[in-house]
Amino acid sequence: MEQLDELELLMDESFEEEAAPPAEPFQKSVEASFPKTILSRGMDNRYLVLAVDIVQNKGSYEKHLIITASRSLECKEQCILRNDWCSVPVQPGDIIHLEGDCSSDTWIIDKDFGFLILYPDMLISGTSIASSIRCMRRAVLSETFRSSDQATRQMLIGTVLHEVFQKAISDSFAPEKLRELAFQTVQEIRHLKEMYRLNLSQDEIKQEAEEYLPSFSKWAGDFMHKSASADFPQIQLSLPSDGSNKNSTCNIEVVSSLDIEESIWSPRFGMKGKIDVTVGVKIHQGCKSKYKIMPLELKTGKESNSIEHRGQVVLYTLLSQERRADPEAGLLLYLKTGQMYPVAAKHLDKRELLKLRNQMSFILLHRTSKSATGKEKTQLASLPQMIEEEKTCKYCSQMNNCALYSRAVEQEMEDGSVPVVMLPRIKEATEHLKCTHLQYFSVWCLMLTLESQSKDSGRNHQSIWLMSASEMEESGSCIGNLIRTEHVQRVCDGQYAQSFRRKQGGMPITNLMAGDRIIVSGEERTLFALSRGYVKEINTTTVTCLLDRNLSVLPESTLFRLDQEEKNCDIDTPLGNLSKLMENTQASKKLRELIIDFREPQFIPYLSSVLPHDAKDTVASILKGLNKPQRQAMKKVLLSKDYTLIVGMPGTGKTTTICTLVRILYTCGFSVLLTSYTHSAVDNILLKLTKFKIGFLRLGQTQKVHPDIKKFTEEEICRSKSIKSLAVLEELYNSQLIVATTCMGTNHPIFSRKTFDFCIVDEASQISQPVCLGPLFFSQRFVLVGDHQQLPPLVLNREARALGMSESLFKRLERNKSAVVQLTVQYRMNSKIMSLSNELTYEGKLECGSERVASGVITLPNFKDVKLELELYADYSDSLWLNGVFEPNNPVCFLNTDKVPAPEQVEKGGVSNIIEAKLIVFLTSTFIKAGCNPSDIGIIAPYRQQLKIISDLLAHSFASVEVNTVDKYQGRDKRIILVSFVRSNKDGTLGELLKDWRRLNVAITRAKHKLILLGCVPSLKRYAPLEKLFCHLNSEKLISFLSCMAWRGSRCPARPGGLMLRSRPLYACCIRLRIGVGTVKLRTAADYETSCGSAPGKRAPATLGIGTTKDPTAVERANLLNMAKLSIKGLIESALSFGRTLDSDYPPLQQFFVVMEHCLKHGIKVRKSFLSYNKTIWGPLELVEKLYPEAEEIGASVRDLPGLKTPLGRARAWLRLALMQKKMADYLRCLIIQRDLLSEFYEYHALMMEEEGAVIVGLLVGLNVIDANLCVKGEDLDSQVGVIDFSMYLKNEEDIGNKERNVQIAAILDQKNYVEELNRQLNSTVSSLHSRVDSLEKSNTKLIEELAIAKNNIIKLQEENHQLRSENKLILMKTQQHLEVTKVDMETELQTYKHSRQGLDEMYNDARRQLRDESQLRQDVENELSVQVSMKHEIELAMKLLEKDIHEKQDTLIGLRQQLEEVKAINIEMYQKLQGSEDGLKEKNEIIARLEEKTSKITTAMKQLEQRLQQAERAQTEAEGEDEKYLQECLSKLASLQQRIAQKERQLVQLETDLKIEKEWRQTLQEDLQKEKDALFQLQNETEQIVSLKKEFLNLQDENQQLKKIYHEQEQALQELGNKLSESKLKIEDIKEANKALQGLVWLKDKEATHCKLCEKEFSLSKRKHHCRNCGEIFCNACSDNELPLPSSPKPVRVCDSCHALLIQSCSSSLP
Repeated sequence: MEQLDELELLMDESFEEEAAPPAEPFQKSVEASFPKTILSRGMDNRYLVLAVDIVQNKGSYEKHLIITASRSLECKEQCILRNDWCSVPVQPGDIIHLEGDCSSDTWIIDKDFGFLILYPDMLISGTSIASSIRCMRRAVLSETFRSSDQATRQMLIGTVLHEVFQKAISDSFAPEKLRELAFQTVQEIRHLKEMYRLNLSQDEIKQEAEEYLPSFSKWAGDFMHKSASADFPQIQLSLPSDGSNKNSTCNIEVVSSLDIEESIWSPRFGMKGKIDVTVGVKIHQGCKSKYKIMPLELKTGKESNSIEHRGQVVLYTLLSQERRADPEAGLLLYLKTGQMYPVAAKHLDKRELLKLRNQMSFILLHRTSKSATGKEKTQLASLPQMIEEEKTCKYCSQMNNCALYSRAVEQEMEDGSVPVVMLPRIKEATEHLKCTHLQYFSVWCLMLTLESQSKDSGRNHQSIWLMSASEMEESGSCIGNLIRTEHVQRVCDGQYAQSFRRKQGGMPITNLMAGDRIIVSGEERTLFALSRGYVKEINTTTVTCLLDRNLSVLPESTLFRLDQEEKNCDIDTPLGNLSKLMENTQASKKLRELIIDFREPQFIPYLSSVLPHDAKDTVASILKGLNKPQRQAMKKVLLSKDYTLIVGMPGTGKTTTICTLVRILYTCGFSVLLTSYTHSAVDNILLKLTKFKIGFLRLGQTQKVHPDIKKFTEEEICRSKSIKSLAVLEELYNSQLIVATTCMGTNHPIFSRKTFDFCIVDEASQISQPVCLGPLFFSQRFVLVGDHQQLPPLVLNREARALGMSESLFKRLERNKSAVVQLTVQYRMNSKIMSLSNELTYEGKLECGSERVASGVITLPNFKDVKLELELYADYSDSLWLNGVFEPNNPVCFLNTDKVPAPEQVEKGGVSNIIEAKLIVFLTSTFIKAGCNPSDIGIIAPYRQQLKIISDLLAHSFASVEVNTVDKYQGRDKRIILVSFVRSNKDGTLGELLKDWRRLNVAITRAKHKLILLGCVPSLKRYAPLEKLFCHLNSEKLISFLSCMAWRGSRCPARPGGLMLRSRPLYACCIRLRIGVGTVKLRTAADYETSCGSAPGKRAPATLGIGTTKDPTAVERANLLNMAKLSIKGLIESALSFGRTLDSDYPPLQQFFVVMEHCLKHGIKVRKSFLSYNKTIWGPLELVEKLYPEAEEIGASVRDLPGLKTPLGRARAWLRLALMQKKMADYLRCLIIQRDLLSEFYEYHALMMEEEGAVIVGLLVGLNVIDANLCVKGEDLDSQVGVIDFSMYLKNEEDIGNKERNVQIAAILDQKNYVEELNRQLNSTVSSLHSRVDSLEKSNTKLIEELAIAKNNIIKLQEENHQLRSENKLILMKTQQHLEVTKVDMETELQTYKHSRQGLDEMYNDARRQLRDESQLRQDVENELSVQVSMKHEIELAMKLLEKDIHEKQDTLIGLRQQLEEVKAINIEMYQKLQGSEDGLKEKNEIIARLEEKTSKITTAMKQLEQRLQQAERAQTEAEGEDEKYLQECLSKLASLQQRIAQKERQLVQLETDLKIEKEWRQTLQEDLQKEKDALFQLQNETEQIVSLKKEFLNLQDENQQLKKIYHEQEQALQELGNKLSESKLKIEDIKEANKALQGLVWLKDKEATHCKLCEKEFSLSKRKHHCRNCGEIFCNACSDNELPLPSSPKPVRVCDSCHALLIQSCSSSLP
């Protein structure tokens, strides 16, 4: 199943508690609730609440929070919540984000300043928060039951109009263009699908959309593209930055559209949303104008300007702050009327909306509750209280879910908070449900909620903003530092193909693959979640994605990051299915009866009543290819009226059975819905159907579909046919009888109008019940295929698992045995492997499909060679476990590691067992050497850490071996399966995974021919399923015991390079060497290994003169050091006695070079070349040239020697030349100092890397007293044999002077030298033969595979040929019978109808025509038979061509070696060209630097020009501020001046473009500068004109004085108005006094009134109480059905009849 990362949480569930160190309960609970939250300060701060105290301060209450930003719970701070912020439901352990200022480690959040965001990493959409204003319960239900919000006609119209407006604002609002855009939008496939869902007409939608288009044009005419600011409509708007609370008049001009459907995630405010249109606007207010970027929210419904709509705009202003400066306001546009309202984002509005968001996040996070003691079980929490607004509830989309939740959950909790008014509505919505139905709903709601909390706590998108891309790349789920490479390609509507590459370097190691969902963000903080989509293709350099947004609008330098979209627990679909199951429909009622009430399924008695007459023969021929249980399954399905369960045991061919069932149903004319939980399971069935040329329609995302099935997908068909009509789409949906999709894809529009005859659900035993319900609503009968004895539905939450969430629908319905059919004939495992599963699970029901399957064994063509190699390093005959493992006729083997021992390791990463891992790798490598294909081997382990260790050990050589968990192997098989159980401890620690017997059943049924189990029996016996398995294995004697010695023997061949032979270098053998007076014993590593037999796990001390503990490599180093000492000492002594000049023939000198060669070879790394492995000392010696310049001469001399062909020969020549130069010690000392460079050539334990190397270099200094006269040129250094002559040292003091003893030693050494030389030659021949054998084996295996494929094809062709012949015979028999019948009919017709000659002729012609058709059919069958025979000949010819290809491949291998030499020469040439290109780059960089200096000078000149231009603009604004009359007279002058300034601005733009061009053409720079000087001269002339305008301004000031006189006269008029106002104030005082008199009246309480004051009738439910707002008495509705404004309030209120008359009388008397 495709539950990739979800399984990892369960895999380590048991051992995480073991591995975790003891911690404080509080800190532990925080880490469990918020595992990914990173506490921090700054803009995206995250604080942990440690304590909450309520404090009373100056008569008001405050909440004091103790918070910290460190996981260690140190560095505490304080947060004080005042005023309404005290209502925030914050608790200890919560994560909060704070907005505001912090002083002295104290935050103060009050009504005027600062915000607190609770659970900021929970991003809630702005639409949900706005809807919670009216009803919080509806908002919470909409977030929970999202799929219940069904599409409506209004929603479709709104979506179409949104798109038309968004396209038009970027193009044109011309009427013709709008109609064209509307026509194109209605033709888009996604809108056609919604029309099909709602059963609407395409023309009807288009016509309704066109009714809105005039309003679009009106809005554009009002707010866009006007010549003057005064032409725009006046709007009341006051921005918070203006400092005034009163709305002021302004004009708004929409300048541009910056983005469409801009997706913004805000981790600061815990919100997310998509802004319809992001626009740039100019706010003209008097002579001033401001430019703002604001959100524009579009509404297609009634123009209400409601608080929900305005609140949504305010929330979008908060979201906009993540990308840009605070817009301070937003725009609300109603498309139906074209009316636009500005919405100011005041602090009050933001505060209240964020408080709603905090309340909603608290409710969503605490959907379950427990008692204070914690002993009671978890239960669902109550939702917010219902509102008492019948009109709102009547049209609420969540009304049914609200009533269902209230009845099933809240009323069971005896929660009396349900309003009395809503009780009838709740009863009406749920009266069709039984108590068992309500209980089923509540239990599954609880289980799904618990499971979603377990998954959501470990996975969400917060790592995008809390962790950098470099940190996320380590986990493999992110790729950062990306830039766009190519132009964006528009694939279809709303989908764009975009490619990215790394800015520096190649792609990192990543888990991202083609088809994965991704989130694209910018590396900058302001660019979170720019787009979402899929990975289309990924390689080492680029990654191509299909995204929902065009990112080319961003700058080219933008750095991006791709994050794998974590698959959150999708409970929307299961909860939606659960809600649908409770609906009052016929389909839901039937499923409730079958699933909840367990009604017995019904069946049709006779098959003949089901099968059509013309399909019986076809069905019979299809059934011939099935075994008996499969045929019974087909019959059971065809006879069913309700459902059928097919139990598909391992290897029984479930996929083949389903494919055959679909073929039969298709033949009978039934419609079929084919589903499964995973895309791969659906596609596996469809791939088989394509072979039979059966048509089908595949629904789902193309990225998840198999490449061979993509052509059958809805998306590909619509793209290829260019569907733009609803009629064509309906024809497509109705054209196929078979529709395939996953269980989660049943929300497709096709299911709204189509019901299928059958629904087939594969993998039904692995699907949870609510998910499996989805496709069952749309079929009359359903078939569930699965096996509940294998993997159950994956459930992470332990409590949900205990409640029964792991019970699949398949397991629930299996109690009705009459509907169950078992497939028991398997074609995978041989009989011995099958017996394990039979004994453990299936009670002997499984049987092999044929003798070939039962007796199948693994074939290992090279097993004899491997067996010989094993005998060389271990006592193979004594190791019974090796016999059992590799013997092909022993299919099952359990290796008990109890005596090795092999203890488990519990670390932070998980549970692992390194000994078992190494054994698994050893067995795998041995099987591959024995001739097994790596792809035929599978390795299974229950823990993630063990899989990682095994994969790392196999990574270099056997990467094609699949290493995975049991869950990933479900439904698959391998020839060889190796299982590592990992657990091995003495403290009785048990994990959760191995307790599941179904997981064990899957593990042991994956192998075809060989099953090897590895584990510690005493530890594993504590698991009940494994104990039963061990009983069976013991009875069959299939358990082998691994001993300590056996484990040591198996360590040798674990190296990927091959099996290590027993023979070792002679310097590691046990020999006593004579050094002066004493002796040194050289011991072998085997001595230490055999000495540890008594105490496993410890090494005995290796004595080298003194007793110290050494490993085998230390022994080898010590032995080499002693031999070097002896050789150098003997060489110096002999040179001093015989003369200091030595020749090359001198034996001690030759022995010295041999010893030095062995010292340099010790621990050298094997370097892999193109054709072979290389192990030479020439590499480190060649390094000396770089470290010691004087050594360059030696290196050059060695390379120039003509007779040297091998690196070893060059190294030997180098040693001889270094000795002659007396610089050998100096050269080697340089090497030893640079150990970091040496580590490239030597292992860490090599002699040259340890102290022994430094000692030898020190001894070499003594050789400087020797003069060596060596002839290097004439020696054959390539083929010399470096054998140490131990005759010089193998003498005891007793043997001195004993000639016979000397002769014996010489003879022994000669024999030894001969044997070593012979052994060396044999080793070389063996290695060459091994390489040839490997190549031949590979080619042979390929030929065998191709031959097997060819044979299978031939067998298939023969079977088809046989079928065709049998069908031909049947056709001939039928034709003969038909001819006989026609003859008889013709005779009878001749006797009875002699007079009707014409009728006889017609019948005769019909018979002849039928005979001709039958003969033609026979001819066609014979032609097909001849074609099949010709294909057989072609296959034989192909086999011959394959043999020719083998010979050609051998020739190409020789050619490859020649090409290798040519490649080396090309590399040298490329290196030389690289050096030349680097020089060219340096020159270009210098030129660029010069150009940059010139551009900097030009920019300074530009700045000066801009300053002068600004001065001119200031003068212009001063001129515009003069009197209006004078402006009208001078308008023509100013217009001409503006035109000139515009011309100059265009010239400046042209100048900027010219400056860019100047980098390439420097010669034209002076001409452009001269032009700019001319332009400046003209500007100076124009500024002089502006000065003259200032003089005219002085004249206007005189006129201004006259206007002031007029102003004084108007002021006197205002004083007269003030007197009148004072009189009105006196009247208001009189009204207030009257109001005070009324306030003295007593407000009668509800409980005191029992009868109406006027009519004196008794109050009841139908006769309700109403207060009179004037007198305070209580009346009935009839006596108080009047509304009038009181003197104290202008708003009309309810008054009684008597007060109504008095008030009307007083109003009439006050009127003049």
